[in-house]
Amino acid sequence: MKSCEQILTGYYETNRLAICTYIARRIPHSYMAEDLTQDVFVRLWNVRQTICETTIKSLVFTVAKNIVTDHLRRYIRKRTADADMFYTEGRSTNETAEKVVADDLAERELRIVTSMPPKRRRVYMLNRYECMSIDDIAAEMNMSRRTVETHLFIGRKTMRAQFRRCV
Repeated sequence: MKSCEQILTGYYETNRLAICTYIARRIPHSYMAEDLTQDVFVRLWNVRQTICETTIKSLVFTVAKNIVTDHLRRYIRKRTADADMFYTEGRSTNETAEKVVADDLAERELRIVTSMPPKRRRVYMLNRYECMSIDDIAAEMNMSRRTVETHLFIGRKTMRAQFRRCV
């Protein structure tokens, strides 16, 4: 009668390739199949006292199936974590870059506004920052609607021209 070690060694020598193929067909990266095959037989070696010739085949494939399942779970968990990290990192980098650009544009806009004549500056600021309508600005500044429209038109035109130069 063969010993447990002889049964396991013999099965490894004759069926290693079949187990490797079984594993390779079930995982996304077939180059890992050889390592996982080794893991199957290492795990069986640790419990070799329970192995006999009648149960070895089913035991090997059960262990192989469990190792493949564990490997796939780790693989999916890692892919999910990588995707989450990429999404979070990419999003925070974009938010930071967008904030820097927005702050720079706001600073430039303020410089351009301060260089405008006083009435045009006030009309532009009331419309842009306080969201006042042309009629409301005309009433507050005691100007005609057409004069407010002209100041706002020239102010916006100046702003666009200045931004075109810097962008």
